[in-house]
Amino acid sequence: MGAERIADDKTLIWSGEHWIAYLQDHSNQADRGRVTLYSVAYSSAGEGHVAFVDIPHEKFIGIYTDNSDLAEFMIKTVVRGTNNNNFYKHDLPIFDATITRQGDIRTTPSWLIEAEDGSVEVTWNSIHQPLILEGPGPMTDNSAVTYSLLFFANEATISFNGKSIGGVTYVRDQWIRAIGRQGTSAVFALAETTTTIPIG
Repeated sequence: MGAERIADDKTLIWSGEHWIAYLQDHSNQADRGRVTLYSVAYSSAGEGHVAFVDIPHEKFIGIYTDNSDLAEFMIKTVVRGTNNNNFYKHDLPIFDATITRQGDIRTTPSWLIEAEDGSVEVTWNSIHQPLILEGPGPMTDNSAVTYSLLFFANEATISFNGKSIGGVTYVRDQWIRAIGRQGTSAVFALAETTTTIPIG
C-alpha cells in the first residue's frame, strides 16, 4: 500500500535556519549579549541572512543583513508580534554586513557577522541531539512553525572584534509554549518552516 499523500491549503511564509545565542553573567540578570540570526533559504523577499545583535557594553546594537529587503520582511512578518522579547519590538537601525557560517555543524558551528562598525562571531558548543518539531507550533496571526529540527546547546560564546564578551547560557522558560519544556538560551533550528494555518 502506497503512502498517503497529504495536501492542504497552507501558504509558505519562509523556510531556512534560525540561530539563537543569549548569554548572561548570572541568573536573572540582563543579557550580556544577544544574537538571533536567520539564514533564509526561501521567502517572498528572496534569500539571505538577517542578524539581530545586541551587545550592550559595546553599544553594538542593530539588524545586520546582506539583503535589506529580506530584513524588512523578517521584521514585519516573522519577528514583530511573534516574539515576547522586547528587544525585537524596537525600531532598530539596519546595517549592511557580510554574514558567513563556519565550523563543523555537528560540534562547533559558528557565524561571523562583519560590518563597518565591528564584527561579531558566535559559536555553539556541547550540542544536544535534535528535537524534531512537527507542528504546527504556537500560532500568531494565523501562522506557525510547522516543521523544525531544534538543536539545543549547553554552551555558546560571543566575541566582539575578536574578544569574548563573557557570559554563559541559561535556561529559558519561553520554550515551554513551543515544545512543552524548558530549553537553553543557545539553540539552532534547521529546516525551520513557517506557514499560514487555515482557520476552521
